[in-house]
Amino acid sequence: MNVALKKTAIQKTRIPESNIFFIRELHDKHFDATWHAHSEYQLFLVVEGTGTKFIGNTVKPFDSGDLTFLGPNTPHLWRSDECYFEPHCENISRGLVIYFNGAAFGQLIEKEEFGQLKILLEKVRCGMELYGKTAQRTAKLMHELVHLHGMESIILLFRILDSLAKSKEYRLLHDDMVYYQLKDVETNRINLVYNYAAKHFKYKITLEEVAALLNMTPTSFSRYFTMKTSKSFSYFLTELRIRNACKLLSTEEAKNIAQICYESGFNTLSNFNKQFKTFIGMTPTEYRQKFLTL
Repeated sequence: MNVALKKTAIQKTRIPESNIFFIRELHDKHFDATWHAHSEYQLFLVVEGTGTKFIGNTVKPFDSGDLTFLGPNTPHLWRSDECYFEPHCENISRGLVIYFNGAAFGQLIEKEEFGQLKILLEKVRCGMELYGKTAQRTAKLMHELVHLHGMESIILLFRILDSLAKSKEYRLLHDDMVYYQLKDVETNRINLVYNYAAKHFKYKITLEEVAALLNMTPTSFSRYFTMKTSKSFSYFLTELRIRNACKLLSTEEAKNIAQICYESGFNTLSNFNKQFKTFIGMTPTEYRQKFLTL
């Protein structure tokens, strides 16, 4: 069964009419902080920067080297960490993104030679993360693609897609295709909630204050958020905090688990340990040890 959610996103078109595909280099203090969607497939590589990505109803941290492949009309937001928004911050965010329209391939993908590509394009409608040697190889090819034009660029694009189609180094972000009905009137609501939560999750956030952002009562907001995301706001907030803790546990060896607990927005160590094991399936100590032994 498809995940049918009526969450809203700004709909953007990325490809010039004269092109089959388009590759774009991103270079700014932070990535676009707008929840949005478009009809094109998107392959996005984080070259530099850290933060949290919201894809469909999935929340996950991102770091340099993160490679994500999305199908059409899947709302998404790569929200850079809060430090990237500070006026005097010298950090930058860089990325490479390829957009292409499945219709541009016409009847090609119906031919036997393109069977694997057809399967790949169906899979990515669930959202796909690439890792390992596949991600490294794809990143290298994407950097090469920036400098190519004409037939050479098309050939390299198909090399990339062929490599992804044959790879087993991937994780699907959803169990099934995520379908969204896009309504512009709700776009600001989703953006307000996601960006507010991403900015303030380290502190106490009450249902009353987040409901006030949308001029709703707490009860109305709670019902609205659950309907749009298939999860309660408290679950979403805990998920956001746990993902931040995962990032710190794997990258900040100097910080102890108690520090990470409080920096991720939890009030007590016991609650942090309990919630972490519920979400991740292991304790924070076990999770950290997994990275230390790599």
